[in-house]
Amino acid sequence: MKGLIMATTLAMGSTTAVGAQMTLNAQQLDGLLTGNTLYLAIPAGGPGGPHGGTAPFKYGADGSASVKLPSGTTLVGNWKIDGDMYCVDWDNGPKNSCTRLVKTTDGIALFDVAENEPRGSVEKIIPGNPEQL
Repeated sequence: MKGLIMATTLAMGSTTAVGAQMTLNAQQLDGLLTGNTLYLAIPAGGPGGPHGGTAPFKYGADGSASVKLPSGTTLVGNWKIDGDMYCVDWDNGPKNSCTRLVKTTDGIALFDVAENEPRGSVEKIIPGNPEQL
């Protein structure tokens, strides 16, 4: 049922639409992230790995977060939704790292709020924690 609600919510759009892009709101972020693992395509040159790659990010329903970066580093911390973004305090990484998700004609892109730079794009979403992060 949650997947149906998430798909319906994403299809309905947001009040922050600009052209073919739409920033996801708090309700949409909750449906997309909570209890799921998102596999993100990370661009080369970023802090996640100099050559880029795929990184599974787990967003626990209990507020826990973890990611295995393409560099092999695993980060753990806590996440929360704050308006039209979500923020993570990594125990062994950046604090208050906030991200906006933007639905485009090509999929869902992630943007660093502080730098307004791309962080990657969603390749797939799997319920639960298949990577045991």
